[in-house]
Amino acid sequence: MSPPVQEQWLISPRDREFEQQIAQAVGVHPLMAATLRNRGLTTEAAIREFLGPSVESLHGPATLPDIEPTVARLVDAVANQERVLVHGDYDVDGITACALMTRFLSTLGVNVSYYLPHRVKDQYGLSQEAVERATAEGIKLIIAADCGVRALKPIAAARAGGADVIVIDHHEPGPELPAEALIVNPKRSDSSYPERELAAVGLCFKVASAVCEALDVSQSSLQRAFLDLVALGTVADMVPLRGENRTMAALGLKLLPQTRKVGLRALLDVCRLNSIVSARDISYRLAPRLNAVGRLGDATEALQLLLTDDEVEGRRMALYLDSINRERQHEQERVYLEALALIDEQEHLQEAPVLVLDSPGWHIGVVGIVASKLLERYRRPAVVLAHEGEQARGSARSIEGFDIAGAFQQCTDLLVKHGGHAAAAGVTIAQDNLPAFRQCLNELAAKAIGPETRHPKLHVDAEVSLGEIDEQLLDDLQALEPCGQDNPQPLFAALGLKVTSCRRVGTDDRHLKLQVLADGRGWDCIGFGLGAAAGRIRPQQRVDLCFTPEINEYMGSRELQLRLEAVRPSRQDQGG
Repeated sequence: MSPPVQEQWLISPRDREFEQQIAQAVGVHPLMAATLRNRGLTTEAAIREFLGPSVESLHGPATLPDIEPTVARLVDAVANQERVLVHGDYDVDGITACALMTRFLSTLGVNVSYYLPHRVKDQYGLSQEAVERATAEGIKLIIAADCGVRALKPIAAARAGGADVIVIDHHEPGPELPAEALIVNPKRSDSSYPERELAAVGLCFKVASAVCEALDVSQSSLQRAFLDLVALGTVADMVPLRGENRTMAALGLKLLPQTRKVGLRALLDVCRLNSIVSARDISYRLAPRLNAVGRLGDATEALQLLLTDDEVEGRRMALYLDSINRERQHEQERVYLEALALIDEQEHLQEAPVLVLDSPGWHIGVVGIVASKLLERYRRPAVVLAHEGEQARGSARSIEGFDIAGAFQQCTDLLVKHGGHAAAAGVTIAQDNLPAFRQCLNELAAKAIGPETRHPKLHVDAEVSLGEIDEQLLDDLQALEPCGQDNPQPLFAALGLKVTSCRRVGTDDRHLKLQVLADGRGWDCIGFGLGAAAGRIRPQQRVDLCFTPEINEYMGSRELQLRLEAVRPSRQDQGG
């Protein structure tokens, strides 16, 4: 099986004078100062603002496109106790956006129903069938949350059926906005809102905030009620965690452990998250369980978990989502291994700038995750497609420097449907067009992707001596949360460390357990998913480590350990 592409470590140089200056002025560890500098924070004022996110830094919603008529229409719906349909999407951002709008409007007395598309039956986006059913039932207002900005035909059908449409969407608009709909989207060309990259759930929160202003409802009550959902959807959707996204996510993370939503509380219990919830916990524990049911079944069950007020039902649904997530993991691994086998078997795939893989036996719900894993392994854009009758439908993930959604646009004559972002997109295509599609993508990629982009880059905050790592640093690094897109986990490098023990651990020996000797003491290291590296490491060898320091709590004890991002034989290795 083809080996993964090796990482390129880009270690930022230390500026000791700056580190000491900021350490003294702000009261942080020098390595924390180095980490902040690498995020473009170089003044005391900017650093204090970044480390202390507060509601006072949130922007007013007044400059969002179409916000005034949107608020007026929603205030009318409240005054008249109208029947309203909230149509979300089947990912965590779409589910939380739908949950927020449904709970918010229900609290104001509106008769709200909801709909989430089924990944297999409905495909992506605003469902024309759901819209037509809603208008036939007499619903006069449809809110599209996390979808709709390109839904020209479904919105036209809604208007023809007598319903008004409000679109609250953060996806890139097409060349033409839907006619006769209110479009709240900061990516519109005429938007003057300061933040362009809000998640849909954050955008729904801003709309709710504007309605609260109009109705003289407490903003602090709104924040306490819904910033937990905003944190969930924002972190899960991998929007940049800077500016307003960071502020709302940080405040929401603090609220999550005390959430009053009984279904969400039950999910936290299933994930054993009782006191502190981090962005990493959302990404690796909460979001996969909320996503899983939409990948393999009906995402409405995840939405109902966030809406239920019944504790018994909340517990049952949380356990169900947990079991579905285990099924998703098994299905994902099967498809991934089959994809690896295809790459090994087909010579043209081994050299292609873009991996385009398809199979009749693959589940549409996991192809996006598999595309991400292939991207990570081969450092090439990946498109993974499941067959559906005479068509193939799937997801793409891309590397920096190759806009996959833009590439799909240039191949649009071959496609049935497509949409997404520079780094991730979805596509539907007739199977007969697959060869021409592969050729089109690979010709575009061959011009755009140079050999230097084939090696994933690890941006390392500083080269350190392990003696610099202490509990003050770990306490300070917590203030970087929430970490994610554009605000990555801090990474440090320590070079030339002597290995005292090395072994594989965990299910299928997937993880690496390492101990190294430095500064007169042993250091425990854990590398999740790095088990294969054990074959390249021997005791007494010297290694370079790229890591995040953390506290490992187990059976009541707390020990400092290094969570490895990468390990390599050291250039300082002298053979023991």
